[in-house]
Amino acid sequence: MAEQVPGLLVEAHPWIAEAWAEVAVDNTDADSPGGRLGYLDAGWIVARLADRFASGNREDVDALFELIERLIVEGDDYVSNLGVIGYVEGMQMATVSTRGVDPEEFRPWLRPMSSRYWEAINRFWESGTPIPDLRPE
Repeated sequence: MAEQVPGLLVEAHPWIAEAWAEVAVDNTDADSPGGRLGYLDAGWIVARLADRFASGNREDVDALFELIERLIVEGDDYVSNLGVIGYVEGMQMATVSTRGVDPEEFRPWLRPMSSRYWEAINRFWESGTPIPDLRPE
């Protein structure tokens, strides 16, 4: 499924598709799952999402949050971890706060599983509690 992630991202949002050329070549890596540096792609997406939120623009973000949920729930181990660490945890990082966005602004957009991981990541930041695999068996 890792090879499908870039296409799914580009299909999810016109604003992603328009700017994808910025990373399309740079984050290519034949030795990585799906031929991409997926975590760098995730950081790039999260930064663009934070820029949208900082400008007050929440249009067309719903499909991205739905896709993140799908990555977590339906993905193989690599893709699921990419959804959790690359995207959900990425939304809690300095990439977001340095753009003037409170990470909690993303919470209403989270889906059930990504929301559970959001809470688990918060517990990790607060007390070092390991992030468990919350996906259903």
